[in-house]
Amino acid sequence: MSPRHFLLLFAVCFVWGVNFVVAKWSVSGTPAIVPGFDGAPPLFFAFLRFALLYAVLAPWLLPVPKKPGPVVGAALAMGAIQFALLFLGLRYATPSAIAIVVQLAVPFTTILSIVFLKEQVRWVRWTGMLMAFAGAGLVVAKPAEISFTIGLLAGVGAAFAAAAGSIFVKRVEIMPIPLQAWIGLISWPPLLIASLVFERDQLSSIAAGGWWFVLALLFTVVLVNVFGHGSFYWLLRRYDASMIAPMTLMGPLIGVIAGVVLLGDPVTWQLVLGGVLALSGVGVVAARRSKARATETVIQRPR
Repeated sequence: MSPRHFLLLFAVCFVWGVNFVVAKWSVSGTPAIVPGFDGAPPLFFAFLRFALLYAVLAPWLLPVPKKPGPVVGAALAMGAIQFALLFLGLRYATPSAIAIVVQLAVPFTTILSIVFLKEQVRWVRWTGMLMAFAGAGLVVAKPAEISFTIGLLAGVGAAFAAAAGSIFVKRVEIMPIPLQAWIGLISWPPLLIASLVFERDQLSSIAAGGWWFVLALLFTVVLVNVFGHGSFYWLLRRYDASMIAPMTLMGPLIGVIAGVVLLGDPVTWQLVLGGVLALSGVGVVAARRSKARATETVIQRPR
């Protein structure tokens, strides 16, 4: 990989990593930054994200997919369900821990591929999956802190939703940017309905965030989705997935560092040991999976 393209990949991973902190602030607030802002309701924030994503990418909706079923399945799983759970998780857990837990999307995808796509898996990837789940288990296991644990379990749910969406993506016959547009269009209506049913004071909550909240929302859509995923797929066309996929682990590492530096996330032995185990296991699974199928679509993990 050329130095210029590595810097582009690093920029993508940096944006993805910092987004854990940006999203955490968006749904839980930080009085020191914006007094009186306690965060936007998570479901409503997810709705705003996908409504804006749809508005930005609407010109790419046409032509209409010939097989809409997989597109709808991918959009609901990777869009509405994944990010509803992700933002709920970030409401109650630290971005450092969430950044590690959501990487379970990679072994989850392998398991679902075994069940639904009859993919063959050898001992190396099984070992990687066991390492990933053991590491995530260490991070999640907090019996004395129930709310913290609930937040991380929501993060695990987001990882599973991303993995389920990747199974649908394998049957999608449109390019990544049009797929992003359809994810935006299909995701915002159910998220809006869910927010109206389960949440209150949505408009007053985001109004308290002022321009900082607007900037955070633009960051998650323009930089994370449009720039991040667009650049990532551009690089995938030029390099083997076996090279690119393991290098994306820079993203969660940056997320952990950003959480510790910017929000003061606690650094415990469980976070360190669990993070090393989980990310090492994910790296093994991603590298072996990509090597076996260099042309297959790399899954879109929660960002």
